[in-house]
Amino acid sequence: MEVVATAIILLHPLSALAVIWLFINQRKWRQKSTILKGSERQKELKNHEKNGNKLFFYVIGVISLAFLSKIFYFQIINGEVGISDLIPNHFHGWAGLLGLGLMIYLRHLGLRARKNRLEKKPFVKISNLHGRLSDIMTYLIMIHAFLGFLYLFTYL
Repeated sequence: MEVVATAIILLHPLSALAVIWLFINQRKWRQKSTILKGSERQKELKNHEKNGNKLFFYVIGVISLAFLSKIFYFQIINGEVGISDLIPNHFHGWAGLLGLGLMIYLRHLGLRARKNRLEKKPFVKISNLHGRLSDIMTYLIMIHAFLGFLYLFTYL
């Protein structure tokens, strides 16, 4: 049963790696936006917005998977799951919830920039803030992933 518990606990970090890869690819829009022009730029912008919305829900899924995998892990290992098993008791867990808050704000800025752009209102400041927040989040995500890697050893 420990093999099953280990496989279950690994679902979160493996899915998180996929989402991190998507996040890094999503950020490539920052470079593309300065080079592309016309209809090609519009196509890539639409793709960026579509993928950003998907990415937001993937992040929620990865965080949900963290909680679900802990529920199954503790059920298999201990035979029961308590509330204290689900409350983060380490920096990695709390940072994940902080990251969710930042992701919600990042999405809010992206949606606001899109809305203003479509309504022909000023949107460049919001768009730049959206990009800068994604820059900061990239570094925080790398730190978070490294801490998660270290935290994983408490389960293995």
